[in-house]
Amino acid sequence: MSDSRSIKSALLEAEEQFHILVDSVEEYAIYLLDPIGNIVTWNSGAEKIKQYMADEIIGKNFACFYTPEDVAAEKPQRNLREAARQGHIRDQGTRVRRDGSIFQAEVVITALRDSSGNLRGYSKVTRDITDQIRTREFETEKIAAEKASKAKDDFLAALSHELRTPLTPALAAAAYLADNSAKFPSEFAEDVKIIKRNVQLQARLIDDLLDLTRIARGKLQLHLEPVDANVLVRDAVEIARSAILAKKLNVSTELTAKKHHVLADPIRLQQVFWNLINNAVKFTPPGGQVAIHTFNDARNHFRFEITDNGIGIERERLTSLFIPFEQADPSVTRLFGGLGLGLAITKRLVDLHKGAIEVESRGRSFGSTFRVILDALPEEAGRNGKNFRASKRPAKQLRILLVEDHQDTRHTLSRLLTHFGHQISVAADRQSALHIMASQNFDVILCDIGLPDGSGYEVVSETKRRHRVKAIAISGFGTEADVRRSIEAGFDFHLVKPVDLRELQEVLDQVAA
Repeated sequence: MSDSRSIKSALLEAEEQFHILVDSVEEYAIYLLDPIGNIVTWNSGAEKIKQYMADEIIGKNFACFYTPEDVAAEKPQRNLREAARQGHIRDQGTRVRRDGSIFQAEVVITALRDSSGNLRGYSKVTRDITDQIRTREFETEKIAAEKASKAKDDFLAALSHELRTPLTPALAAAAYLADNSAKFPSEFAEDVKIIKRNVQLQARLIDDLLDLTRIARGKLQLHLEPVDANVLVRDAVEIARSAILAKKLNVSTELTAKKHHVLADPIRLQQVFWNLINNAVKFTPPGGQVAIHTFNDARNHFRFEITDNGIGIERERLTSLFIPFEQADPSVTRLFGGLGLGLAITKRLVDLHKGAIEVESRGRSFGSTFRVILDALPEEAGRNGKNFRASKRPAKQLRILLVEDHQDTRHTLSRLLTHFGHQISVAADRQSALHIMASQNFDVILCDIGLPDGSGYEVVSETKRRHRVKAIAISGFGTEADVRRSIEAGFDFHLVKPVDLRELQEVLDQVAA
């Protein structure tokens, strides 16, 4: 008899300890249901997760934790039936707290039966997994964003390559003709210069497709030299001439700066001036006025100023005008190119030239004024700037294998390099290039990266295992990763299409030295 009481006491004590343990668990809602789903017990975790006190919820049906949609679909009852049939079920879904807020729950419902197999009720364990799901969703979104970003970068790189490639023969031919313009009648010489300027500018505008990444990472690079800023302004006006005439604008130009040479990347600085001129032309009504002025201030800075009587800029938007993707006025889309990048790129270019850019406007319908301030060079420095002539012959004749699948590029570069005194052989694909290399000796391989039957990486890698030769990549792909991969593959130089004839000559001069 005493043994029976001792066993019963031990069982009661164990049950009490079990209840204490369950009640102390705060990360899980643990409670019992009767056979129809009414709540019988309630622990501290249930109180914390679902926000009900025990005396508020005990006796109510657990369906109150489900969303109205789930209740209407009879999900609570179906869960109990499935638990009774299978012994237990796992479920995951949205649940509702006392205050009506929702959370994501992971639930285990277990059927409880007596020794005769009769259903006595259910145990229910609920865990709030909202944070875990958010983390998973964040990681999924992050991976998706990274894939989308890579796909965008790959697309822009491929697009840039396809757009740059046909510009190479055009720029090479225009550069050669421009540097020999003295041989042409004056009217044709000016036309050639216009062609060259516009091809160069087109190449820069294509680069803007990739400037988003460069701006964000601070990787925009300039090729600085003494340049005549007045000439760049005049050239930028000429590029915008057709748009000016189309709108019948009255454009006045006063290039009165006496010290007008600056240390700059000529193409990038011309892009700055063209961006601002194009911006003024775009948002000045037909027949309107645009005034362009260059002058030196009291501190001998070179100052470019452009004023229009166009739509103007609301004062509260002036501070955000140079921020990428920001619109000065959503109703008018005061954005260069419609993407909110033109003025942002312009400011970044001015910053890289260690200059300043300012904007003024009295508001809507009062026009606007943009100013660019740059350090002017002493005039003797400007006069002593480098004057390149593409006709300069190299110190040494080079044997060059040109590997290029684009026919016009292959024809133009081959003809010009021959004119400069080099011996040129050509190949249109990887197999032809390796076949020619096996039978001849060369000083230089000038090789495209993308070939129809392989890549320039393969050509250079295989060639350099057998021959001492310098390798120059010519490619429409010009990111840092592209350049790094070229060097790792064995290229000594990497030139981005459209290939600047001057830059190519300088590289060949280094090889020949």
